[in-house]
Amino acid sequence: MNIRFQPKVILITIITLCIFCFDGLLFAQEELGDSSSKEIIGAFSDQARKYREEGLENQRVGNLPAAMSLYQKAIALDPAYAVAYNDLGVIYEAAGFTDRAKESYFKAIKVDPAYLSAYTNIALLYEEQRDLERAAFYWAKRAELGSLDDPWTQKAASRFKDIRTVLSNRPVADAREEDILGLIKDVSVYKSVFNKADKVQAQNHLRKANQYYKKRKLTVAIKEALQAQDLDQANSEIKEFIEKIDADPASAAAYNDLGVIYEAAGFPDRAEESYLKAVRFDPTLLSAYVNIALFYEKQRDLEKAEFYWAKRAELGSPDNPWKQRAANRVKDILTVLSSSPLADARESEVLGLIRDVAKYKSTVNRNDKALARDHFNRAKQNFNRGDLATAIKEALDAQYLDQDNPEIEAFIEKAELRALSR
Repeated sequence: MNIRFQPKVILITIITLCIFCFDGLLFAQEELGDSSSKEIIGAFSDQARKYREEGLENQRVGNLPAAMSLYQKAIALDPAYAVAYNDLGVIYEAAGFTDRAKESYFKAIKVDPAYLSAYTNIALLYEEQRDLERAAFYWAKRAELGSLDDPWTQKAASRFKDIRTVLSNRPVADAREEDILGLIKDVSVYKSVFNKADKVQAQNHLRKANQYYKKRKLTVAIKEALQAQDLDQANSEIKEFIEKIDADPASAAAYNDLGVIYEAAGFPDRAEESYLKAVRFDPTLLSAYVNIALFYEKQRDLEKAEFYWAKRAELGSPDNPWKQRAANRVKDILTVLSSSPLADARESEVLGLIRDVAKYKSTVNRNDKALARDHFNRAKQNFNRGDLATAIKEALDAQYLDQDNPEIEAFIEKAELRALSR
């Protein structure tokens, strides 16, 4: 049924919404900054944003029909514009069209499952309708998705707890469970709904990962892709994207940077995985050896820390101050680990610092062969590009690490003949 705004209805709506606007626009602006993090793609995105800004101005001065029209124009130009759906839902709700408001909020969540204001608005709407179970679910989602330093994350968590206490037949026991199990983990009744939302959210993260990759922002691209994979592990499209980005020559440095981010954020498993990938993708990336050695020291895994300090000392150039620092750190850790530290110290002076790491010989050999393969692959790539000088250098580095490989020797001869024939 088409809605026709009769003058009286418009007047009542405007008065109601003017009062409502002074009270905070129904939290439509709760997290305006979220929209700034969205990258709108398409020829009409700039105009859609302009329509939305004009709509906000009309809404602030009480011209609600104009605001509604402008929000609808913004959505028509950019159907993925979650902010405009949310703003439109605010007007519908205040005007008494709750079904349309709900539809708009749900569309905002559908096009961007990480847009937080819509979860707040729909939770409040369900509370007003006394549908407390659904309200609790969307408060839980708002609390789960929000950052820890966002005050609305705690408000949502508190509201979820309050509603759960009200609905419970044993509120005191539930409060104890809340302290032990955490806020969101106990909401098992919504598991299937979360899973459906996760797949949508995974696609959203993958979309962002592709956008960042096109801009050559590999660190954030990898981060978004890994978040997508966490949410939808069976998705072959996400897997293929990660494989593509892993094959990028710049991915090693990006994984190293990502490891620093994960470590600072308190995700040690992800940090370790990122550092190890950095070393595997570029065994000459010296800063990654330092980072992973320091990481293992913090984890009190001194044997692994000593191994990576030793690799850093072995690979570094003589004039690099970190080479000596790494060597000193190897010596310190070996002294700590040794059952006879004084004897080990004397042996270190006589035999040299790194040569005493015999227990890691097989590991180092395996690492050297992997490093040789990487150098050889780069040699072939440079040969195909016509950069023979770099190709020969990489091949010689590979041969130094794997002297028994006849394929490398044959390649060097071929490259040298090609260079001489120019």
